[in-house]
Amino acid sequence: MDTLTREEEDTVHQFISITNYPGEPYTAIHYLQETDWELERAIIHYFENTPEANETLNTNARRTTQQPVNTEVPEPDTNMDSSTSSFPLNILESLRRRLDNLRLQGSYIPLSNDDHGASSRGFLSLNSKDKLVYVTQLALYIPVLALYKISAIVLYTITTAFPFVKRITDRYSLNRHSSRSEPKGIDPSHIARNFISDFNNFYPNNNKIDFFEGGYTSALYIAKRDARFLLVYLHSEEHDESEKFINQTLLSEDFINFIDQHNILIWGGNVRESESYQVSNALGVTKYPFLGLLALKTSTTETPEGTTTSAPTLNVVAKVQGFVPTDKLVDKLSSQIERLEPTLVTIRAERQQEELARVIREQQDQAYQTSLQRDRQKQEEKRQKRLLAQNKEQWLKWRLSTLKPEVESSKKNEYARIAIRLSNGERLMRRFDKNLPIEEIYAYVELKEKGLLDGLISGGTNISKPEGFVYKFDFNLISPMPRAELSPSLDVLIKDEPVVWPNGNLIVEYNES
Repeated sequence: MDTLTREEEDTVHQFISITNYPGEPYTAIHYLQETDWELERAIIHYFENTPEANETLNTNARRTTQQPVNTEVPEPDTNMDSSTSSFPLNILESLRRRLDNLRLQGSYIPLSNDDHGASSRGFLSLNSKDKLVYVTQLALYIPVLALYKISAIVLYTITTAFPFVKRITDRYSLNRHSSRSEPKGIDPSHIARNFISDFNNFYPNNNKIDFFEGGYTSALYIAKRDARFLLVYLHSEEHDESEKFINQTLLSEDFINFIDQHNILIWGGNVRESESYQVSNALGVTKYPFLGLLALKTSTTETPEGTTTSAPTLNVVAKVQGFVPTDKLVDKLSSQIERLEPTLVTIRAERQQEELARVIREQQDQAYQTSLQRDRQKQEEKRQKRLLAQNKEQWLKWRLSTLKPEVESSKKNEYARIAIRLSNGERLMRRFDKNLPIEEIYAYVELKEKGLLDGLISGGTNISKPEGFVYKFDFNLISPMPRAELSPSLDVLIKDEPVVWPNGNLIVEYNES
């Protein structure tokens, strides 16, 4: 950020403000650099490549009927019945806020009923100077509060007797609110919601017009993305025709039905706001109220190679400035919509085809990746089987080379005499060293079953044990009377196993697979 010019820094801040960019400011610079610091292109590029931000725009573009905008103005705290008409808060709002500030600044004035007792008890402990300050503040506060209450009652009585006064005070509130310049970096969606709230408060809209709850740039992006008509409404309460236009034209049933019928995206703003003022200048507005219809258009150019069609761009296709009756407004907009609707239908169809082709490509890619993954899995399974077979063969050769010879019969009390019946019915009798583990018996039986002890495969003396490989015997040695299973333990010695010491009778039983 330190290397940017002042103008570039302002552009970055505008980008962050409009897109509600969640990251650090310096991480947003590349969006602007990729588009040669063109703000609108950078915003569109950001939304096109950020699904989360795109979903936020979709949410703003949909009508949210679950949470309607609150059109009621809060009433001040008076003794009036809450069921009566709304109180003229607009003029008294400033007075009441100043009273609240006075209360917050006065450290000795009780702020609530609960604080009153504590403040009274603390008053006696104050020194003379603090007591004087307290009494002075109290003397100033009580008359102002009484004046506020009396003014509230008087204004309430006036607005009840003369309802048009309330409309004047409401206009004052709308003017005062809209004249504020928004703070730097404020979310355009927040400004849009404020405009919608003010519009609904002042005019009997009841959410019949579904204004887009987002910034102007976001509305442009959605109109381009979805190939929709965009209607821009710029409001200025300083022009006398604005109220007449809204009540008689903008909120008429015919116009609202026209908007819904053609699925028109409508964005509105007060020209006292910075964004709306810039939009007004960009669209060349000279009179209010203003309606501008924007739509995608293509242009054709004759070249030596033939006719070429440019990429669709948003253009202002109709302008309405000042008061226009509903029928004339609908006729003017309808003529442009009928002229351009085929173009938008074609654009939407092309984009649907592109989207369909993209989905098909993704499905094909996914199917290819799935098939490739299956092939890799099969190859891995084959490799594991080959490796397992190699490890088994190497282990058998190693075990054959390390198998202890049969103990001589002359060495009394040094061996266990064990009878073994193999799976083919053959019976063997062998003397095993009593200090060998039980696993030695299993290894002998395995080598015998594999035919390795009969010289079919000869083991060498330099064969090593497969590293990290544990040989699993697929049979069990069972003592029939009483029935007991002998485990191939490397820790239990033959002399410590009563099943085979000093004599044993074992049967080979293969596991079911």
